[in-house]
Amino acid sequence: MARERGHRAKAWAAIVSGLLLLTLSGCAMSHKPDGETYEIPSLRVVFLDRPQIQAKYEEITGQSAVMMTPRLALDTQRRKEAVVGFYDYRTRTIYCPKMDFEICGHELHHAVLGRFHLETSRE
Repeated sequence: MARERGHRAKAWAAIVSGLLLLTLSGCAMSHKPDGETYEIPSLRVVFLDRPQIQAKYEEITGQSAVMMTPRLALDTQRRKEAVVGFYDYRTRTIYCPKMDFEICGHELHHAVLGRFHLETSRE
């Protein structure tokens, strides 16, 4: 019986050691670089309130700041929307409300990834 316990103890020790080695070997493997890195030369950010953003959009584009959606491929409902922030590709400038991280972050994605909205009809 003592001999059986010895074998069981050794078997458990081997299993635990194997699991520990598998777990730790994951830490020792070389990893790919984390994430994606982008550099945007001469990026400029201009913080404006919403009426100023809409006026600036109309001044720069010559188009109305009010449009019909959907703008993204997954949207299905059409509705009126007004520009609340935008990225000017020509001057590499983001126009957004100062403390609205969602809008500013969205426009930053345009600076990094380019255009990703569907073409919209303007009013």
